[in-house]
Amino acid sequence: MKPVLGISLELLALACALALSLVVPLGAVRYLYIIAAQFLATYLIHCPAHYVVGRALGIRFRSIRLGRTTLVKALPDRFKSLGRLFPILTLSTERSSLARASRLRAGAMFSSGTVASSGSAVVIAAAVSPYGDVVATLLASAFAAGYLTFDIVFSPRLGDLMRARTFSPDLVSG
Repeated sequence: MKPVLGISLELLALACALALSLVVPLGAVRYLYIIAAQFLATYLIHCPAHYVVGRALGIRFRSIRLGRTTLVKALPDRFKSLGRLFPILTLSTERSSLARASRLRAGAMFSSGTVASSGSAVVIAAAVSPYGDVVATLLASAFAAGYLTFDIVFSPRLGDLMRARTFSPDLVSG
């Protein structure tokens, strides 16, 4: 699918998920929804962040499609096959465009997805806390802390932060 269409659909889905938070009733359903909204936000903001930052820095993209995460490599062997069952949205760069980008620009594009995903979890936790619902605040904060911990541990070794750190135009052919 064309990147602009895929990114637009992701942002529309994210807006709908966040708009639903205005009508979700209080109680246990609301708590489940807050966690679901945080999960969706971290997932749905990732590719748009890469796209917006990449385009602003002169990097072009070919497509957005369902793919597999490299983070499956971090799972214990007995869980790897289960992890491969869950497709993720992947944004394909135009190789020649990425090869021409400076290391700093490519690093910023690769880092942007992780930063946006982690940031969205923290922003939602911060947005929940002023309402005085201690349980919702604790759940949202625990999710944000867990997501940040996950990114700190795994992304530098196997994910986008590893790509940002190790990017070399020599590694990208044609």
